[in-house]
Amino acid sequence: MGEPRDAPIAWPPSCYPAAIQDRYQLLECAPGPRALRELLPRYLRPGIRVLDIGCGIGSGACHIAASGAHRILAELPAGTVRGHIVERSLEDYLEATPPQVDLILWTYSFHDCLDAMRTQTHAPVCAAVAALLPPGGHLLLMDGVFAPGASAAEIERTYIYMEAIVGHCDRGRYFPPESIAGLFTGAGFTMIEQHDVPLVALAHYLGLPHARTALFVFVK
Repeated sequence: MGEPRDAPIAWPPSCYPAAIQDRYQLLECAPGPRALRELLPRYLRPGIRVLDIGCGIGSGACHIAASGAHRILAELPAGTVRGHIVERSLEDYLEATPPQVDLILWTYSFHDCLDAMRTQTHAPVCAAVAALLPPGGHLLLMDGVFAPGASAAEIERTYIYMEAIVGHCDRGRYFPPESIAGLFTGAGFTMIEQHDVPLVALAHYLGLPHARTALFVFVK
């Protein structure tokens, strides 16, 4: 895989279709997706094969489509998850010895995927994900985290607020950022970028200063 490009992707006037924006009305201005839109153009380019893990509502697919890259889907267990129809589970994908991809995009579902696979041993899953990439391939991972110093009351307020926004409860599903970094560096990745933004807009006003979105870029 070649070096990340610096030329920005020409995003469409609205990155997300109406069906997504109607359900998640704050998506365009949410700090995490906004940071992801700024980061992705350095790694996406037409024709590369991108594995979209935890694809959920499809926001990642919108980014990938805008670049002209080829998207491969892998989700939580096949069926209906949080109202979304899923064709193939991540577990099935990993067990099928799939072809290597150039880039993996894993957003807002790290713990969900591990929990759905009913495993508390994360290292083998991270190693299996690493095996999908050739040397020089990239993993872009984004998820909610709590910065050090978050009180029990702030953590509970965060989960309540996020449930009101997205319609499901993520209680107990935010990893410390150092844990995520350690799992993937232990699987043979090198972390080359880490970014930290508020989990939601107006986080300080809402009394959620330690609720964050962490973005990681790893290279194999």
